[in-house]
Amino acid sequence: MYSLEKALIPYPQRVTKTGGDVVIGRLHAPDFTLTVKENDSPVFAEAVALLQKTFADKLCIFDTDSVNASYRVTICVDAGASCFADVDKAEAYSIEITENACTLCGKDVAGAYYAAVTFAQLLHMEGVNVCLPLCTIVDYPDFARRGNFIECRYGTEFLTREDWMRAIDYFASMKNNQLTIGVYGCWTYQYDDVRAEYLYVPLKKYPELKTPKSIRYFSARENKWIYRSNELPTMFREDYLGEIIAYGKKKNVTVKPLFNSLGHNSLIPSTFPEVSAKREDGTPSGYGFCTREEKTYELLLNIYDEIIDRYLAPNGIDSIQIGLDEVYGAHICKCPKCKDSTHQELMIELIIRLCKNLKSRGMKNIYVYHDMLYNSFNCVNEELKELFIKEDIYNEVILDWWTYEDPDHLFWDKVDGVNGLFRSTIKPFTGYYHWTIPTENNPNIRACAEVARKHGFEGMEAYSSLEYCYDKNYYCLAEAAWNTDRALDVADFDKRYACLRFPNSESEASVALEAMSIAMEDETHASYMNSACYKLEYYFYCYRKPYSSDDPTLTLNPFPQSVFDVVILPEKKRFRDYLQMLAEKSALAIDFFENRSRDAGFYNDMWLLNAKHYQILADEYLTLWRFYDEKEAGTLDKFALVSELDRLIAQRERVMNLTETVRFPASQYTYLRNMSVFRQYYIELREHVKAGGDFALSLPDSEIFRFMR
Repeated sequence: MYSLEKALIPYPQRVTKTGGDVVIGRLHAPDFTLTVKENDSPVFAEAVALLQKTFADKLCIFDTDSVNASYRVTICVDAGASCFADVDKAEAYSIEITENACTLCGKDVAGAYYAAVTFAQLLHMEGVNVCLPLCTIVDYPDFARRGNFIECRYGTEFLTREDWMRAIDYFASMKNNQLTIGVYGCWTYQYDDVRAEYLYVPLKKYPELKTPKSIRYFSARENKWIYRSNELPTMFREDYLGEIIAYGKKKNVTVKPLFNSLGHNSLIPSTFPEVSAKREDGTPSGYGFCTREEKTYELLLNIYDEIIDRYLAPNGIDSIQIGLDEVYGAHICKCPKCKDSTHQELMIELIIRLCKNLKSRGMKNIYVYHDMLYNSFNCVNEELKELFIKEDIYNEVILDWWTYEDPDHLFWDKVDGVNGLFRSTIKPFTGYYHWTIPTENNPNIRACAEVARKHGFEGMEAYSSLEYCYDKNYYCLAEAAWNTDRALDVADFDKRYACLRFPNSESEASVALEAMSIAMEDETHASYMNSACYKLEYYFYCYRKPYSSDDPTLTLNPFPQSVFDVVILPEKKRFRDYLQMLAEKSALAIDFFENRSRDAGFYNDMWLLNAKHYQILADEYLTLWRFYDEKEAGTLDKFALVSELDRLIAQRERVMNLTETVRFPASQYTYLRNMSVFRQYYIELREHVKAGGDFALSLPDSEIFRFMR
């Protein structure tokens, strides 16, 4: 049974229910006419197209001009409509549904588009009848800018045009109006004895800048190892960023690039050492830039100018993100020109020079991460504001305040100093480590919304990856950015999310999703990653030991020995309880998603994969722990061990097979690579024991095990 109260995410600001349902036709047989009051905006055209798609997809109705129709559905733009008399927000819309007509009115074309988005949630079937709920809606966003930043990291380098376009449609359906795409960023050594470096736009002035990648994993579906090397990122190879930006504009989504200018930067300075930050002895560090070297500015401004000329200006985009987060250590130049200046002085000089140039090139919204200015320099103050005003960049700079902690520890326990002195947006965490186990961080999102509202920030744009395993997190962000008060009602949001994805099984789905929330949220309430992700998954042990950014020859952490040495054995009681909780909650959820859901389809399978991942992770560690204890006690049964390892291998392979069904190709390979590491350990331990060896949490690295790591 359709419920207006449960059907809408994000929930509108004002909803007045005026009766039950009005029937506007039957399946395949409309009794209504769609009337379009013309507007030449591409966004308005997309609103009309969305209405037509809704009729076709939901009702198999392709002709919306019914002969002798008794009902009228009208869409228009009218900023002066009486329904907006007390609404001064852009993107506002109204929907009035009566017994005789439904009118969708946007205050602007974006409002008309969002009216169509909401209409798609209102239209429903009761038996064979096509129905709308009698109601009046007046709606508008709390924050002007709403969306996600998709980091240039594992799983985005092979996204196709179609993947990005599908993502834009998906986010637009939540009333997001921004999508930032990371197109350049660098990290430390992890897989393959190479730095994790990503460049997604080919630079004609610097063709030597490239970031080929390798794909390595075991395919359970094909029963073979998959290996491809020197694969260039798809966006780089096909050069389609401009197409994605143009597509987003039609859906009222501003797509802007993030090209990191100092922090997370090793590809450019290692390729052009003359611009690299220098060590005390004058040698290039291979990180960051010398910010008092003119060649640095020539190179950086050439790159930004090329991005603007090729991708932004042709599409009328005036927004860009230049990064500048986590600028530490080797990123700081110690050459004779820089060594006597403070880190703060060098960075602020760089910000001013870059922003002045970007402003001269038409950029009106220049996003800069907050952390160095706030955490390291403690200079987000009136003095810095006056300096930016003097340099004529104050109106263009937007501080991007990022914080992924739980509500009690936002901004590393410095939330009281956050302020609204600058144009600002807040960056919570919807989900990033999709190549490990998915997590839920919705308390962080809600807390960030309250901070942003308190200080008058203009937007919320979360740190994220593009993977539908974070579907609930994305919706939580969308609601928090559109209607913060409603998002703060956790139980209400959870019910509406269950209704959205499991309309035929809502009550049972709520129980299963609650179990998954308990498993997926951080059980310590002190981090944005739970222990399953941060302490039990392989990924966090692929960093070199001891941790280092610049020496790939350092030793790999023994795995899974390191998990027991560092995590489990020092806190046995806590982790036994934790693993048993994960096993219990995931089993409850699996029973629903696999056996009792009446809503088969992609999102059911996606949630099933999430639940099974938690189940196998808990099961594996509890099983290994049992045999570890038996070995210590001298009671190890090797036949039982081999049998259990066979079971764990088969169990992993079933989940890997499900992965190849549920996840789209670009996000599969690193997820499967990490799963392949677990699988390979069990295989090698089994063969080791069968050959007469003993139980061991760490084996001499075989060629294939090291290859995967």
